[in-house]
Amino acid sequence: MSGGGPTWTPPALLFPRSWSAAGGLVCALANAALRVAIVPVFVTPVFDRVLQTRDPSALGAVLGVSAAVAVGGAAAQYLQDALLGRAAARTAASWRETAYRRLLARVPGRLPGTSGGLASRVLYDLREVEVFLQYGLGTLLAEGAAVVGILAYLAYLDPGATALLVALGLPTVWGLRRLNRALEQVARRSQEGSESLGRSLQEGFRHHEAIRAFGATEMMLRRFRPLNAYTERAMRRRAALAAAQVPTTMLLTFAAVGGLVLLLSGRVVSGALTTGEVVGYLTLVALLATPAQLFPRGWAMRSQAASAARRLRALATPPAEEASTKAPPGDPPARPPAPARGMALRAVRHGYGRDEVLRGIDLDLPRVGMVVVRGESGAGKTTLLRLLLGFIAPEQGTVALDGTPLAEMDDAELRRRVGYVPQGLDLLSGSVRDNLAMGRELDEAALWSSLEAVGLHELVRSLPGGLGHVLGEDGGGLSGGQRQRIALARALLSEPEVVVLDEPTSSLDEASEADVVAVLRQEARRRLLLVAAHRPGLARAADRVWRLEDGTLRSEAPHGVPAGPPEGTREGGGEA
Repeated sequence: MSGGGPTWTPPALLFPRSWSAAGGLVCALANAALRVAIVPVFVTPVFDRVLQTRDPSALGAVLGVSAAVAVGGAAAQYLQDALLGRAAARTAASWRETAYRRLLARVPGRLPGTSGGLASRVLYDLREVEVFLQYGLGTLLAEGAAVVGILAYLAYLDPGATALLVALGLPTVWGLRRLNRALEQVARRSQEGSESLGRSLQEGFRHHEAIRAFGATEMMLRRFRPLNAYTERAMRRRAALAAAQVPTTMLLTFAAVGGLVLLLSGRVVSGALTTGEVVGYLTLVALLATPAQLFPRGWAMRSQAASAARRLRALATPPAEEASTKAPPGDPPARPPAPARGMALRAVRHGYGRDEVLRGIDLDLPRVGMVVVRGESGAGKTTLLRLLLGFIAPEQGTVALDGTPLAEMDDAELRRRVGYVPQGLDLLSGSVRDNLAMGRELDEAALWSSLEAVGLHELVRSLPGGLGHVLGEDGGGLSGGQRQRIALARALLSEPEVVVLDEPTSSLDEASEADVVAVLRQEARRRLLLVAAHRPGLARAADRVWRLEDGTLRSEAPHGVPAGPPEGTREGGGEA
């Protein structure tokens, strides 16, 4: 089945390819070069040409060149942060949409977590990446380039002293690598903890009414506290590892400077270096302390962002079994082809692992009427509905509409021809219009017509704002029966040939159920309604009732009396 939207290629998470990112990195290099240049253009001339020779006439030129270098460095620093911040914001926005789009495209019921946990994961992990791109990436390049530039100039002034400095820095590099490996592991644990916290918080808020009604606040807090404590420990450990990097660098840098002072003082006495060169050398060493401290901090940001990036890529990549909803190619049909008109199942088998849920269902569905499928929990009703909706393809066999397998049908066409009313009253927080249209381009006449078909037009006209009236979460502000009829009106808007309903009256009282059943009976004169239901009211109103049991369909009379194989079943099909 073809997808319903364009393919999105988001930018690379840690190294985005964009003009703003490239410009920010160029500015980072310029920033590093100008910071290194300030010593030879200011410090050395001041000592050698002004202080030592007592020639103040040279001071103006030295200060002018130094001021130009300082202004250029400040401008480069500003552009570095601004351009990389722009790239970070764009990358985060693109990946938020990508993750959201790809998660919404997953097979219903197979999201890798709860709604609250997934929302926390996307937002938290992308914040890690965004912070690195805005502050860490430029820091790594600028400070790394500064270190290389300073060491190159130091080697030019005094190769021996510079070799000593590099040797003293090797233990620092080794120690920081160990710290960062540990930091990346702890960052992953803190990110997972934050996702669990989001899941727990969302559960408490979503079921707030039941929690208050049963006095379950302390129970919810007992479930929350271990997750909160785990995340706190991970965050403390993470903070300790991140904080250890700069002090470690500071101590080792101080030791290196002490050794260099002793070495260089002897070079001045022997005349190998001038005072200005020694001062410039030590100034550069002092300047080296700043990038030596900031580079590990940028690398720590990279380690945490790398952990977040791996989690985001895994989230945005569908599992192998969901990469395509098409059935495996090359399997010859085991049954005669589907009829030219109507919906049919041919030799449909489907399962999960070794558990086979549907076992060779072979069935023609009527063009109009209300068909109810009953069965115990776990019998496979949800799987059957997902096959009929084209959310999944059968492992074997074919589900077809007017002779075309659903797996080969364009997604937009399939959604127009097959409507859906979910069990959970899935209404959005938003206007009545938005909940009916769901992004489809529909005129108001069609919206009012669908509301009239389900008997809600007078109610909606009485609401403040009419179609623009804003509903709360899950349709808050309407009764259960009214919400169910909104969901039914939404499904009818595209004038589908088939409407699949999942337990449409499970949460309704008898009066509301009777109202909904009356609407369904009216619609069953115009189209096929296929209803998964436990309630006897729906079974009594149905034209046909089938029971799903042991992976096969068995026909029942509307009042629950067994009536033999289902009408329209081909030989060797519905019965095991």
